[in-house]
Amino acid sequence: MSIIIQKFGGTSLRNLNSQSNFLKQVKKEAQTGSNLVVVVSAMGRRGDPYATDTLINKLVNIGPSIDPKKKDLIMSVGETISAALAAHLLENEGLPSEALTGFQAGIITDNNFNSGKIIQINTNKIQEYLNKNKIAVVAGFQGATESMEITTLGRGGSDTTAVALGGALNAERVDIFTDVPGVAVTDPRLVPNARYIEKISYDDMYRMAINGAGVIHPDAVLLGKQHNIPVRILSTFTDEPGTLISNDKSGLKIIGFGVKKQENNSVISLIFNSDYRDEIKEELDKFLSGEKEHLINMEYFDCNASITVKNEILNEFLQKLYSNFIQ
Repeated sequence: MSIIIQKFGGTSLRNLNSQSNFLKQVKKEAQTGSNLVVVVSAMGRRGDPYATDTLINKLVNIGPSIDPKKKDLIMSVGETISAALAAHLLENEGLPSEALTGFQAGIITDNNFNSGKIIQINTNKIQEYLNKNKIAVVAGFQGATESMEITTLGRGGSDTTAVALGGALNAERVDIFTDVPGVAVTDPRLVPNARYIEKISYDDMYRMAINGAGVIHPDAVLLGKQHNIPVRILSTFTDEPGTLISNDKSGLKIIGFGVKKQENNSVISLIFNSDYRDEIKEELDKFLSGEKEHLINMEYFDCNASITVKNEILNEFLQKLYSNFIQ
């Protein structure tokens, strides 16, 4: 029987009850007969009671100098709470489930507290529950060292947990559920009409991720490529198919635009298919010739162009780029 990994972000877990979209998505996949491993983030976002930033602030309020081990201990709490509540909800809805911390799920990391790297996964405990037709609900973002010190995997680490488990369990697919319906060509908060990408290669998604596309952690993309496991980015709140990340290249000339904001400036990375490099360079040079007053810096690389502009004109400039190169 095939194994599917489902990972749910914090906004997907805000309201865990019998009407929640989280439950709807898990039930929908369970009905296919697949074995399920559900990976959960901490509930909500900054300001919510169990969000990671809220928990960190409890330490900061006592004193700003924090022992990394103590920081990891409190940061791991949010995901542990999510795992217990999600498993309890599934049980109450007739879906036998077991909640597991990262360590109980067999995730062993190095000693790099606050930014641990997974070095080994023992899947015996998870497999034991799957063999009993139970859903394994795993706290994302966390693991433990070989000496049993709790560690966390850095921002976005639940994505890494999900894909690493997918590889270790030889899963058919990893589905990462968020509050957006896939990977957009650029940040929809900056370009509201930005279209979503149907499929994208691991390499192109990695370039998007390291250049500001926050919908998936770059390490998770690299793990997907390493294990050659398809990863889907999709919304918890709709039935849209989302974006498929795999070895299959899209064939698009322009992949998308990553954005990284700095103190005064923003760096826009135009990610493109290297087969069209000369053509795109010619088109971009022509476009930028009319935008010289806004341009701070411009560099070309093998598969992307880096454009630096002032923060105050970012939205307008990005919309122009989008209109010229996508629409």
